Amino acid sequence: MIFSSYTDIKTKNSNMKIIVLSNTKYKENDVIYDAISETESVSFKAYRGQDNKSEYVWLNNIMTIADVEFADRRYKYPTLKEAKLISSSIGGGDPLEYLYTLSALSEVTTKMFQPEERHIVFNELEAVLTALKSKKDYLLLNLLYIAKAIKLSGAELEVNKCVFCGSTHDIVSFSFSDGGFVCRNCIGNSEPTNLSTSQMRLIRYIFKSPDYSCVASEKYTKEDKIEVMKALVEFISDYLGVVITSVSNLYI
Repeated sequence: MIFSSYTDIKTKNSNMKIIVLSNTKYKENDVIYDAISETESVSFKAYRGQDNKSEYVWLNNIMTIADVEFADRRYKYPTLKEAKLISSSIGGGDPLEYLYTLSALSEVTTKMFQPEERHIVFNELEAVLTALKSKKDYLLLNLLYIAKAIKLSGAELEVNKCVFCGSTHDIVSFSFSDGGFVCRNCIGNSEPTNLSTSQMRLIRYIFKSPDYSCVASEKYTKEDKIEVMKALVEFISDYLGVVITSVSNLYI
């Protein structure tokens, strides 16, 4: 469960724009929501949040974006006073791939970052959620977000030149263990992966892309995206100590 990172909670503004990451049933009919704003992580309580007749029942959908106000912030869980919907994550008839993507975004956010630092991905998470409304390449959107999350976590990968000698020519491999691309002259020094040329290009694209426009969507096959996803998940597990499982739903 996420715990708030604020230090003097009574002195902070009670209104904030949030993205809901998860929710937990609390006592008889209440709900504790775990969310992030642009400046902090926050857990708050909504009375009767489990009641389908609650005016704020839509907060139970993860990745919902809302403007919230708290009535009381003196306790461990501030109490929700009012909430205004900005963007709903779930609508009728959403495909399974879309719902799996929401789950994957939540897992990547909560597992790759400690509670006190999760707010640093707020803008990226909001941007990818906006892109999901019009883009249907769920695998690529997940890859782009994971690449952004890896960079924000501080685990940079070299995708512009050989990680050993700095050459930009004759790149023949990519080594996660060594941290990036490897040229032919340095191949003997690395532990390369079995990624194809197309898959290596995809890695460069997702780490270089400034946004979630998916302009390269048609350049790469589904197999390319799946293999890169598997490689990134393995990298996150090996070097960040985080096991991401929900993305596998997108390619099982």
